Amino acid sequence: MVWWKKSYINRRDWILENQGSLKLSPQSLMITLMIDFMNENNESISLETLAKRSGLEIEEVDTTIQNLINSMILQVSVMNQSIEFNLDNLFKNGVIYEHVDEDIFGVFETEFGRLLTQAELQTLNTWLRRYTEEEILDALRSAMMYKKMSMQYINAILVNKTEEKRV
Repeated sequence: MVWWKKSYINRRDWILENQGSLKLSPQSLMITLMIDFMNENNESISLETLAKRSGLEIEEVDTTIQNLINSMILQVSVMNQSIEFNLDNLFKNGVIYEHVDEDIFGVFETEFGRLLTQAELQTLNTWLRRYTEEEILDALRSAMMYKKMSMQYINAILVNKTEEKRV
């Protein structure tokens, strides 16, 4: 599986983090984020829905879509009598997301005794940008010792340790 389709990757965060190198206009950024959001939620995409949700005029959305297609960021195709908006080229040609050790996700799933929810995966991914894996695993061990296995408790441990370092 390619890196941008893994469950713990937040594509919209990646787009926003890499906006400088992607050089998307404000309208292109808005439409790209909206397409990614609607794709993730299996919503039907049309010029009208993009215009309504983005606050742009239909003509602006149409021009923006054409610009995204011309710049090889977006592919539009007809699949099963519906239109598919595909942003894979944006991720293929962009800066590769920092690769994290997938083992940490396995450790959490093992210790929680179940698969992590999408929200938990995103929380863990956010922690990996702020803390080292060692700090996160240390917080997980602390939560296990106190038998308080929740992402909120682990987050509190991480925040407290960061505040202790500042003092």
